[in-house]
Amino acid sequence: MEYEAKLHERTQDAGLFQVSGINWHEVNAKATGRAVLYIEERDKISDEQRKLLFALWRDYESYTGVPIDAVEAWFKYQYMLHADLDRLPSVSRGRMSKHLATDFITYTLEYYLNNGIPFAQADWYKGADVARVCYAMLMKRICFVCGREKSDVHHLNGSTVGMGNDRRKVSHVGRMVVCLCRECHGKIHQGGEQAFFIKHHIAPIKLTEESVKLLNL
Repeated sequence: MEYEAKLHERTQDAGLFQVSGINWHEVNAKATGRAVLYIEERDKISDEQRKLLFALWRDYESYTGVPIDAVEAWFKYQYMLHADLDRLPSVSRGRMSKHLATDFITYTLEYYLNNGIPFAQADWYKGADVARVCYAMLMKRICFVCGREKSDVHHLNGSTVGMGNDRRKVSHVGRMVVCLCRECHGKIHQGGEQAFFIKHHIAPIKLTEESVKLLNL
């Protein structure tokens, strides 16, 4: 049974909800005496996010040959396990929060990057967690801008190692970096670092001890 409830009164740690249209005969006959409350969020999955998810699934279909219906079902099931959801996520309009949609898209992109699945959506940043995707690209040495593999770790101004210093002996922990191919790195000098990052929606990554070890810096 499902009924709509509106918040009627609220205290610091409790709330009174008013439920309308209850069929008490049905409640008395079927209810266990327990109710589960699902809070509907104001911000819902956007059409842009829905289009991005289906575009990503079509990329997977094109690369693997798996029909898109099967791709959609598989990713929904995997994400349900990943996010510890109690049901398969629905990407229909109004059925998923914007926050969850962002996490779902980010999870999908991370899977693609970690498993070498190419994707053609250059505007992925509009629906995903940019910092998480940039981190995954850094770990795989993929250029943040053009997607070229075997790219270089670029230290931001203020985080550079310094000319004449041995990179193997300097601590990289705490330094801000991005991953860029040499061609894209050369474009930084045309308009400045900050303008370049804003133009390409880049989120620089602050290196930790773990990431330094993984990158073998």
